[in-house]
Amino acid sequence: MSFVDDDKEYYYRRAESELEMAQRTENPEAVKAHYTLAGYYLDKVYNDDAAAIMALNDAMMNAAPPGASLS
Repeated sequence: MSFVDDDKEYYYRRAESELEMAQRTENPEAVKAHYTLAGYYLDKVYNDDAAAIMALNDAMMNAAPPGASLS
């Protein structure tokens, strides 16, 4: 398995994890954040281009710290 395949497998598992968390949480802002992150991870799996990388980095850089209000 190549590094690219390993990366895609990692991002796919992360997307699945984010989707599961979105389905378990009751907070609408958290649901939105989990679905957004899942989308970015799936972009990394299926559209390995600069835009997907930048979007994922932006999401991670702008993520609220634990316990912070998203409003």
